[in-house]
Amino acid sequence: MRSDIVSFINSNEDYLKFLKERPYWYKILSIEPYKINEFKEEYKLVRRKRFIDKVEDTSNLLTIIQALMGD
Repeated sequence: MRSDIVSFINSNEDYLKFLKERPYWYKILSIEPYKINEFKEEYKLVRRKRFIDKVEDTSNLLTIIQALMGD
């Protein structure tokens, strides 16, 4: 794997854990390092790191708080 890709992955501990959970990315990134953006997108999707996921989580939390307060 290219050193810049390794540096990128090592810069974020969660990327490293994600890579260990999905070892097929080792092969993909070794052969096609330009797919690093696809790796990041899958990471965001699985880990719920996208903006829309954060909005949804906040909305769900507000709904729970409203229900606990008795509306």
